Amino acid sequence: RSKQDLLFQYLYSTAPQPARSDIASAPLAGYGYGLPLSRLYARYFQGDIMLNSYEGYGTDAIIYLKVLSSEASEMLPVYNKTASRVYHRDVPVNDWSSPWITNHNQRSFSSLSSNHK
Repeated sequence: RSKQDLLFQYLYSTAPQPARSDIASAPLAGYGYGLPLSRLYARYFQGDIMLNSYEGYGTDAIIYLKVLSSEASEMLPVYNKTASRVYHRDVPVNDWSSPWITNHNQRSFSSLSSNHK
């Protein structure tokens, strides 16, 4: 219980330090951002996160969030027939946003020359 007050402070971690021999892979835990950011997101959506620790058994994390869109305080996106016109174009484009559309008149480049086998 003594550490429970510290758990929601940024950069506080209870995770063990990674072994020095494991330099090739980055640790996925222990940065001290998980619980504080989770609480921040929950509070943004007018909810909260609570921790109940039981000595010898573990810890329960309970997240409260608004369920009904009518109770939401942020602007939720609306996707209907009118909004779909913004996302779908009559003329297909070939750029980073539409990778499945290919232009057959484009030249393709590769790092290997066709003369090399």
